[in-house]
Amino acid sequence: MQNNQILYANLQGVCFFRFIGEVRHTQSSGLEVLINGLFEGKESVCQDVVVDLSQARYLDSTNLGLLAMIARKMLEHHQRKPTLISTDKDMTTLLQSMCLDQVFTMLNKPLDTPDAFVLVSDQSADEQQRAKMILAAHEELLELGKSNRQTFQPVVDLLKQELQSKEDQQ
Repeated sequence: MQNNQILYANLQGVCFFRFIGEVRHTQSSGLEVLINGLFEGKESVCQDVVVDLSQARYLDSTNLGLLAMIARKMLEHHQRKPTLISTDKDMTTLLQSMCLDQVFTMLNKPLDTPDAFVLVSDQSADEQQRAKMILAAHEELLELGKSNRQTFQPVVDLLKQELQSKEDQQ
């Protein structure tokens, strides 16, 4: 299996996401598109969500924000928390420090997950689209807790400023 990727499977309405290796924002525009598509409209494709981080070594803040987006959409559509699997102590500490344990049911043991995963490929997003995705992910993190707001508000402000500047130039 390749390193540094995001995989997805849907088994009878349970959406599984598996992060492998070091996953960075450059691999995530496809994930944002997938998340938005799965939770579009009133009828969600995902009746439940399981995110498996047992093979992840690193997630950047954009991917942490996309996890927060999954949790928010699950709570909005189904009024329950998705499940997040983290078997690595350092990864679990990171998730807790970002307040993700408040919006996910956290497990530290692997579950049986389907074998039929497909690669979530990065969408050919232009620089502007990628910046909007990064902004949206960081805005999700802001909503999780005061410490996140202190950490990421300057990043969000800067991203908004850059996006506005680019729009003004067009």
